[in-house]
Amino acid sequence: MNKMFNIDTGRKFYSSPYFIYGFGLILLLISSYLCLFHGGPSNAFDDATMSLIIKDIRLPKLIASILAGACLSLAGFVFQAVLRNPLADPYILGVSSGAALGTALYVIFFGSLFGILGAKIFSFTGSITAVLILMIIYRIMSKNTSALILAGVAISLFFSSIITFLMSSIEGSRLLYLSSWLIGSVSSPDSLELYFLLFTLLIGLFILILFANVLDLMRFGDEFAVSSGVNSNAYMLLFIITASFLTASTVSICGTLGFVGLVVPHISKLIMNRRSIYLIPAVAIFGSAFLTMCTFIAGFFSTGFDIPVGAVSSLIGAPVLLYLLYRRYNVKNI
Repeated sequence: MNKMFNIDTGRKFYSSPYFIYGFGLILLLISSYLCLFHGGPSNAFDDATMSLIIKDIRLPKLIASILAGACLSLAGFVFQAVLRNPLADPYILGVSSGAALGTALYVIFFGSLFGILGAKIFSFTGSITAVLILMIIYRIMSKNTSALILAGVAISLFFSSIITFLMSSIEGSRLLYLSSWLIGSVSSPDSLELYFLLFTLLIGLFILILFANVLDLMRFGDEFAVSSGVNSNAYMLLFIITASFLTASTVSICGTLGFVGLVVPHISKLIMNRRSIYLIPAVAIFGSAFLTMCTFIAGFFSTGFDIPVGAVSSLIGAPVLLYLLYRRYNVKNI
């Protein structure tokens, strides 16, 4: 297996997975410290008020950033592995927009009637709807992943248009909430939402680590997986449902945080080109560190109102997408 994945077992200690995990955790600790103690204006408050702000506002935002960053990064890693396309990402494929549409429908028509469970069910239904449309297109177009990416962009725009149309029918606090939430925000999670997000992450990690070897085989294609005795269709369904569950749970709480699932898996694979069993924890750690740093940047530059974290992650992710497009299609002249 090591030879198959071109793994050099004689690498130095600083390229070992445990060293990289430690490096990622240090980045996470630094970004967490910055997010807690420098993630917003503090000169105008006394010590007692600052303690309350850190405990009641910044700490929940930090925990949400850690959990959401890990969930979205793992979802992106799974989509890229299963679809064998480096541009696959919940945001680009329209899965995030599907989850956002489901949550928006719930908020507009039901408010908080069924609590957090209702929002999660609607969000998951929206993401699965987007995935089903994508899979139909994937089969029709003879598993052409490039066409799948374009179809995902079209689905994302279509769902976003429906959300915009629906938002024109509401006003007041619900309109303000949806407007901020759709860009991507971790500003107001409650303890129940954080517990649910933690549960989602643990379930996703358990499934992905348990079937990490199968995920490696599927990265080489369906034919290779079948020849190795793997039911590729069944496992593809399992992985896509897992990635959709991770995405839907995050979107229903934090909104559409763009490009997290695109940037982090590529950074992780660039640092540590190893099997999935080693990559999965690295992707989760670096995803948490990335979104936590985005939360710090959003808070640090805020002046009177919160800058949506999704705006910061998209600001970083869009250039990365352009770079990946350049590398994939080897564009010489623009």
